[in-house]
Amino acid sequence: MKRQVAVKSTRGFALKSTHGIAIKSTNMASVEKGESAPVRKNTRQFYDGEESCYIIDAKLEGNLGRYLNHSCSPNLFVQNVFVDTHDLRFPWVAFFASKRIRAGTELTWDYNYEVGSVEGKELLCCCGAIECRGRLL
Repeated sequence: MKRQVAVKSTRGFALKSTHGIAIKSTNMASVEKGESAPVRKNTRQFYDGEESCYIIDAKLEGNLGRYLNHSCSPNLFVQNVFVDTHDLRFPWVAFFASKRIRAGTELTWDYNYEVGSVEGKELLCCCGAIECRGRLL
């Protein structure tokens, strides 16, 4: 599947499809890659103290999946897949089309952050969808 990284003024980088994507396509839109790092001590409280919780940090390195932005009305959904192993601790994070996507459309997914989950933090949503919830945090 061909994709392109484009600059979008309101949200920085974005990933767009250069070809149409059919719903229920067996092609993955992207597989997230980054540094697998344990959640830092001050972050762990948001995961109910789970010691074995890992996050994918694609800030410094990663693949095209790092340019997938949030939308309250996304065209992709995330799914854990097992490629190199069946060890439940190490799934690949893959993105698939949840609806027909036309060429040139930005590829987005719902981050599913819980509004109010981080005390004292507010993060406004800039997705622009009609169904926009207004906030991510």
